[in-house]
Amino acid sequence: MNINFPAYNYNQNFQGSSRRLQCSIDKALLKKNLSKTEQDVFVKEISNALDTILIPPKFIEEGSHNAVYKITHKYAARVPLGYKPNDFNKNDLLKLGRGIFSKLRNYFGESVLEIGKLQILPNIGKHIPAGIPEHLTRFLSKNQINQYYINKYLPTFAKLPQDSYNSLIKDIEKLNEIKLGPHQYCLFDYLNPNNVVTRSGKLYLVDEIDTLQDKSYMNTTAKLLNVFINRASRNHEAPFAGKSTKFVRKIFKKVLIASANANMLPANSKEDIEIWQKALKKCNIKTNVFEIIENLENLSIKYPTNEERVNAGKIYLDKLFNKNPLKK
Repeated sequence: MNINFPAYNYNQNFQGSSRRLQCSIDKALLKKNLSKTEQDVFVKEISNALDTILIPPKFIEEGSHNAVYKITHKYAARVPLGYKPNDFNKNDLLKLGRGIFSKLRNYFGESVLEIGKLQILPNIGKHIPAGIPEHLTRFLSKNQINQYYINKYLPTFAKLPQDSYNSLIKDIEKLNEIKLGPHQYCLFDYLNPNNVVTRSGKLYLVDEIDTLQDKSYMNTTAKLLNVFINRASRNHEAPFAGKSTKFVRKIFKKVLIASANANMLPANSKEDIEIWQKALKKCNIKTNVFEIIENLENLSIKYPTNEERVNAGKIYLDKLFNKNPLKK
């Protein structure tokens, strides 16, 4: 599905601004401690380049609060929705990214530089978000949204290799072990499926990580089911897939196998149970949610190694599907 943006004329100066800015970003990250004069020059370069960055042809994607634009193949700019070049304040302090999540292999949401409300982050490149891209939901009817979800999203994500799910979910499980401060824990934004994307057959988490007070281990299998099964976008519930429910089940199984591989908690709250119940309905599985969660937790206790737990999980899920056959 293509969206046609207004024509925009480029010239070598526009391309040159982005390339010069990339070089400046590289130098800033390499040097780390910039003098006041160097910071002023750098901030001025950003200011001069924004008119060529915050334009429709450079638009990549938007979330609930922010939009992302391409600077070059290497870097992107993330700004609040509605942000204009004139909103940039040259007097804002230049900050280097903290690198808190640098050990996560599948995370592209952490900024490397910030100036006020403008963030510079690695450009993940051409990708497809889970669900339906948020900006498209404003142009499409409910039926078109449902058709996109069923005909494009489901088969695309159902055919991704198990290793891609394993790698992403291992990273999300690691968030449970990261503390941002006293009683401050990490939670990925599971309300918007667009925060998970695929590129070249792999899965990545994008957007910022939320801070959760006083609760650890809240990144659960249920949160993943909300992303991959329950939501078409932040504001649209996923439709029932009819004959394509087989794809929903494939994604469901891959998420659960990857969760077993990462030894992730199935659920940790009443909200998680409600997410599970909804996901089971999307999969046309009538087995009681508490029975399923109890069986998955027992696998975690009974099988201490990942390989044993995963193999047992596959056998259990096959039995679960056989117990709840799809109509032909």
